[in-house]
Amino acid sequence: MNCLLPESLDISTVLDVTTLYQEWLTNQDSIELNAEKVVRVDAAGIQLLSCLFISAKKNHIEIQILKPTELLTDGIRTLGLSSVFERTMKVGE
Repeated sequence: MNCLLPESLDISTVLDVTTLYQEWLTNQDSIELNAEKVVRVDAAGIQLLSCLFISAKKNHIEIQILKPTELLTDGIRTLGLSSVFERTMKVGE
């Protein structure tokens, strides 16, 4: 399943995207998240994205981020969550 992350991954969007992420996890073998439009991110948004990745892995769903913005990768690194996303980021794909 190909999915587009919203422009904002922050506290103001957490409730809206929680439902969306749950839908993405339903009956999927793999999830590809296009992150090229992410221009705003905070700890709450990255934590929720981390939860999506952890849930996918627990349910044996392949998941990866395509075209992550520098802002998103910097936020993930700053929060010390790089291991959650390890080997799942495909830059320029």
